[in-house]
Amino acid sequence: MNDDITILVHGFNRGRRDMAYLEAGLRRQGWHTRALNLPTLFGDMDDCVAAMSAQLNDIQGRYRRVHYVAHSLGGLITLNFIRETQPQNIGHCVFIATPHGGSHLAQIASWIPGYARIFKPVAELLPTGAYDNCHAESGLSLGVIVGCRNSGLLGKLFLSDQSDGRVEVASACAGAARETILLPFGHQEIHHRPETCAQVLAFLAQGRFSR
Repeated sequence: MNDDITILVHGFNRGRRDMAYLEAGLRRQGWHTRALNLPTLFGDMDDCVAAMSAQLNDIQGRYRRVHYVAHSLGGLITLNFIRETQPQNIGHCVFIATPHGGSHLAQIASWIPGYARIFKPVAELLPTGAYDNCHAESGLSLGVIVGCRNSGLLGKLFLSDQSDGRVEVASACAGAARETILLPFGHQEIHHRPETCAQVLAFLAQGRFSR
């Protein structure tokens, strides 16, 4: 673990503090970590990837392996970062509640005049399915954690019970993931739960979840 580092990537309209719970859990187990701060409210995907590259520029060649743990939109940003920079020392990746097939809530938001133009990351969250099989192309060792508790008013109004209140279960389940596990939490809480942290630690260490 001393030769590895884990990069934590937050989701839409959040910052590095949103990954603090997972970061603290990893550090207690001896993992080196770095939580990023990306422009996920007004910046487009290119802006987010550029910010990620700039914040990781100094770790090149310093670690044997670089792992990635991302929540929601952070998983899509991580995929684009890997595509564009093609790092050679990728370890394991864990994506939590990432909408690989898009989000119907994002689609509804995009119908509001001007919304997607102002909040540019919404374009990446539309239900196109563009990210579903890209893990196979890149050969990632990917574990996907999916929330399956529909919580919150928006989820109750617009999504089925097969969702986490923001992202549908089917969208979060990437077809090319090495392993997928469902946890009974909502989108906003799943990455702040000890059960999730335990599964992240298991996958980072062994390349598989704890059953």
